[in-house]
Amino acid sequence: MNRRSFATLAAVALTLTMAGCTTNEQTAAPVEPVMAGEVEVIGTLTAVKDDRPVDGGVELTLETALGVQERVRVPSAFIAGPRDSILAMHAVVDAAKIGDRLRARGTRDEAGALRPETLELVP
Repeated sequence: MNRRSFATLAAVALTLTMAGCTTNEQTAAPVEPVMAGEVEVIGTLTAVKDDRPVDGGVELTLETALGVQERVRVPSAFIAGPRDSILAMHAVVDAAKIGDRLRARGTRDEAGALRPETLELVP
């Protein structure tokens, strides 16, 4: 048997051996997949800066399980155009209290804060 045949046979044997070492366990898929460019943050609400009395938005601080402080900026409800999703996020802000867990999904702004498209309380 020449070297090339031996190398091919060894590669096939290794591939078959490795295939037999895999498990049939599958990891659970997220409930709703996060799309490319979209960010999801789940954390405990630690601070709220509410600028709604002056027609502004709300800045939330969430602490993730890893201890990272994430800023989430919910926009003002006083913007032009469709705002049902923004009003829904404001309803979540109104219902939330310090210590609650929240999930925010959206994109990052130039300062690194999350601009959510959805916001929800999580158990």
